[in-house]
Amino acid sequence: MPLSDEIRSCGGLAATHELLDRGYTQRTLGYATATGHIIRVRQGWYCLPDTDIALQEAVRVGGRLSCVSGAEHHSLWVRRTTKLHVDVIPTASRLRSRTDKRIRLATLDSPMTVVHWDDAHSPGTRFALSARECLRRMTACRPPEEVIAAVDSALRLGLISPQEWADDIRPLSPRLRRLLARVDARSESIIESITRFRLNYAGYEPHVQVKVPGVGRVDLVFGTRLVIELDGWEYHADRERFEADRRRDARLSARGYRVLRFSYRQVMDSWSEVRAAIVAAVARGDHLP
Repeated sequence: MPLSDEIRSCGGLAATHELLDRGYTQRTLGYATATGHIIRVRQGWYCLPDTDIALQEAVRVGGRLSCVSGAEHHSLWVRRTTKLHVDVIPTASRLRSRTDKRIRLATLDSPMTVVHWDDAHSPGTRFALSARECLRRMTACRPPEEVIAAVDSALRLGLISPQEWADDIRPLSPRLRRLLARVDARSESIIESITRFRLNYAGYEPHVQVKVPGVGRVDLVFGTRLVIELDGWEYHADRERFEADRRRDARLSARGYRVLRFSYRQVMDSWSEVRAAIVAAVARGDHLP
């Protein structure tokens, strides 16, 4: 079997002793590394050149991708971070820089790596924890609103069930458990999940993904008439989308709805303004028939 296929059969990451036991020699491994056919990502460990960089970096550190970094690997909704979150077993030693296996992690002034010390038997692959385990790490590391968004997406993807999530947050403090229990698989974007969480926290209870005849689904609705639409990162990437949303807003207005539309940047960077606009609309009774 070709060396690359052998490494794939090990889950994409193989230890030197595993490859030697299967008949390969140190000379073969050295030649394959020198020619770029495989990567010695860490002392005693090899992967393939097409392995995702974040997975390589987690192994180079000495662990597995975890928490928000692992959640992103599983295609969950997360706010991107420059720091790499890595799960490491309690007995791990000789942790390294994520970019250079010759540099010890402890010697770096700003390692840009967050180490989570945990059980070696946590579910997942050799590269990363399972989506469910990554979400559990996030409860102790990330703001509740970010956890909610990630769990909403995991529910939509079928990577975790409502009961599993309820079981996972049961050991948490009563306050945190209450905050993290309010997940909703109907949410369709990270910005929608975070907005819903913030409004819930402020005491508001908007309806999620409401179907409006002649228009389609809208993100959030207060009462029966106030619609909140939320635009993601790549919103208005083309003029056609821009025009389509303006036609959509016009149809909503013709049916008696008041529409407030906010961008990702507005919600994340200017929340006080967004909240003030919604509070004022509710105070005026824009949500009532």
